[in-house]
Amino acid sequence: MKSYFLKTILMFSVFSLLLTSKNLMAENNQPTQKKIVGYYTDWSIYRKPSFKPSQINGNLLTHLNYAFVKVDANGNLALLDPWADIDYRDDWSTQRPFWGNFNQLVELRKKYPHLKTLFSVGGWSLSDTFSEMADNPNARTHFVQQCIQFADLYQFDGIDIDWEYPCFEEHHGRPQDKKNFTLLLSELYNAAKNHQPPLLVTIAAPASSFQYDNIELDQIASYLDWINIMTYDFYGSWPSNLTTNHNAPLYPPTSGNPELCLQRSVEAYLNHNIPPEKIVVGLAFYGRSFGGVQSSTDGLFASYSGVGGGTLEPGIYFYSDIKANLLSTYTRYWDDHAQVPYLYNAQKREFISYDDERSIGIKTDYIKHNQLGGAMIWELGFDTLPNCDLLKTINQHLKK
Repeated sequence: MKSYFLKTILMFSVFSLLLTSKNLMAENNQPTQKKIVGYYTDWSIYRKPSFKPSQINGNLLTHLNYAFVKVDANGNLALLDPWADIDYRDDWSTQRPFWGNFNQLVELRKKYPHLKTLFSVGGWSLSDTFSEMADNPNARTHFVQQCIQFADLYQFDGIDIDWEYPCFEEHHGRPQDKKNFTLLLSELYNAAKNHQPPLLVTIAAPASSFQYDNIELDQIASYLDWINIMTYDFYGSWPSNLTTNHNAPLYPPTSGNPELCLQRSVEAYLNHNIPPEKIVVGLAFYGRSFGGVQSSTDGLFASYSGVGGGTLEPGIYFYSDIKANLLSTYTRYWDDHAQVPYLYNAQKREFISYDDERSIGIKTDYIKHNQLGGAMIWELGFDTLPNCDLLKTINQHLKK
């Protein structure tokens, strides 16, 4: 009898060990160990075809950032597009506290219970009020209260601050923005964590030194769940760039400023004692174009005369458009130094810097190898829909 019990206990222990090991292996294969943060823009519903929150594949994301919400100089929040955000209805048979995209986000979270949603305040064209607001203690406090109330009212799990950028003169910045940004984040974080349930607080952060030098990087990590570094838009067809170059190089190209690449940006944040698990790397699901390129070869590092073409606006091509319509008529090249592709059409004299499955996979491997927090996507509507080729590539490489 004693021998029987000993055997039973031993078998149970072995079974438990195997089960635990199996569970650990399964957990280690889950992409949710790394964050996959996708930005969704409220104007996506107006595209042809329309892209609504209900069409998002939540299995491929851990977090969804809704862009954007406005803030004024007094700290008041406002909807960017009320009709898109809370008004339009797909269902007239039931009553809801609000409709529009926000209602679809609520339903999306029911379908994918692991998915967390955040609303993003600001953005490039809505950042000119941050400086005045952050410089006024009363406005800062009011802004924090507004953020908490907004999250409760529309059932968000957190707040993402997209101030582009502290001390930036074009958006009415001032020198005290550097300190005020830290104060703003600390107040918001303390309020968010005292909320029940606690709310997430993140930021979209600059990738270039002339912008992140205006942020107290050595202090802000304590007041953030993670930092989304916008490691793209290093080069584009704007007046400050004299030659074509890569939108989002992983490593320094052989021409241009070697600091303008994903690797150097991440290293800068790490050197300011940002924990690697709090660094979420931005990945571009679009390409930037240059027109009037003066080159008889591949168009890289060549002079140009203006903005190239685009999917909906000059200068920017969705990846879906590139894959479906341009790969057959442009010549594709690969930069071994920067580890990104590019296209050139000598007849049209157009150069396009972009990311594809190969470069996104390499960047995702970089995230894993350096034990960073995950990947952030700008933006979900630029991917091949409904296939989501780039988003699936991120997931596949995180599972390796």
